[in-house]
Amino acid sequence: MKILFVCHGNICRSPMAQIFMQNLISQNGLDDKIYVDSKATHTDEIGSPPYYETVRILRENSIPLIDHKATQIKHCDFANHDLILCMDDENMHSLKRVFGTHDDVSQKVKFLLEFAPENLSRNTSDHKNLIIDDPYYTRDFKKCYEDISRSCEGLLEYLMQKI
Repeated sequence: MKILFVCHGNICRSPMAQIFMQNLISQNGLDDKIYVDSKATHTDEIGSPPYYETVRILRENSIPLIDHKATQIKHCDFANHDLILCMDDENMHSLKRVFGTHDDVSQKVKFLLEFAPENLSRNTSDHKNLIIDDPYYTRDFKKCYEDISRSCEGLLEYLMQKI
């Protein structure tokens, strides 16, 4: 199963999710079953490593880092991934623009926070509760990490039922 995390610049939220999820996958011996990657909707940070605060919060939580450089989403990523997870409405809008009119966009492209335990049994049509705020602007990397870690743990449970 191939999972893609997406945010604006691919230096804060999406690499944090990729790195956190990769650690969960490895801890559960699923490296040969689940592949994760991350990309940006915009070009402003292409080629950049994760933002220093992203690195700091991952290290504080003993999450092993991986080599990462920001890359941009492409139309072919839709066909190359089973699940594409974004962080906010702006990301969702950008993804729908890039992917166009694929019939299964709503089945494949979702908000990462939909997988947090508190959202799994809830109607997720209200997107306000599904936003992971960009810590580059809010400066709240702790809240971002908490949202991402809860969501990735729920995502892993979901994926284990699918593989």
